[in-house]
Amino acid sequence: MSYITAVFWQIEINAPKEHAAEIEEFFLKSGAQSTFELLYEEGRTSNLIEDNTQLFFFFAENFPARAFAPMALATLGFADLEFKISQVQYADYLKEFEKSFRAFALTQKTALVPPWDAENADIGPGFKKLWLVPGMAFGTGKHATTQLMVEFIEKTIRPSDTVIDIGSGSGILAIAAMLWGAASAWGVDVETLAVESAAANKTLNEERHGAAFACEFAVGDFSTLHERTIDRANTVFLANILPNIFEANAADLKFALANCRAWALSGIPSAQEESFTAFLKTIAPGSFEIRTKEDWQIYFCQNSL
Repeated sequence: MSYITAVFWQIEINAPKEHAAEIEEFFLKSGAQSTFELLYEEGRTSNLIEDNTQLFFFFAENFPARAFAPMALATLGFADLEFKISQVQYADYLKEFEKSFRAFALTQKTALVPPWDAENADIGPGFKKLWLVPGMAFGTGKHATTQLMVEFIEKTIRPSDTVIDIGSGSGILAIAAMLWGAASAWGVDVETLAVESAAANKTLNEERHGAAFACEFAVGDFSTLHERTIDRANTVFLANILPNIFEANAADLKFALANCRAWALSGIPSAQEESFTAFLKTIAPGSFEIRTKEDWQIYFCQNSL
């Protein structure tokens, strides 16, 4: 398996959780090639107060990161937030990540296994193994939204299904769908690095499982849906993003929800249940269900065909 070898600027920000989405949106629009959020619950940091999180942003080597970071935070009204800037070689980043990221039970049926922890004794033979190197893309499996989505996949996927995953990140959901029997999967993400990571993870799973996966990843967004021929009776639509992104793409999301047999949306904080439910009722055909885990929610439905 080959890994990305480029050099990046890394900007790390210690931020209040309630402002994380706002900061992420601004930095991505300003040129960040990738981002991820390290939640304090994951147990990988010891210096965060309960209401804070760590945000990591990665910019190209020629980006003026040292000038940009303080300017951006001041523009957003967060000039007092702590941040660190460093240059990172992807291979060095991966080595640091390996020190703390170990195999674990993603759900009661699916285990997430990085290749450097292949012999973890806690992962018994009853688990389906999803091999993953998250890299610089969202989708380590640690977040409650990812776990809710994989549980949905386990209960929903049929052998005839094509899965569409918008905001595919590390490829974790599309690959999980293939493990649970989908005929094919297609994931898109606005971040080039995420697409490269997802493609590498697909190859890793093909090698470990000894089987080809009919799974594609490409740079794209909600509008890309209109470029594909969709078989409504055999399509499952997935998106694990954020409420503001769903709302900004309401027309395309409405099209997606109407042209699939089942769908699941996650990334919604439980504190926004009332507003997001009201929004979803304006575009979703029929009724839907909600599940909550660790203050995060999944909205899902199996359409009547």
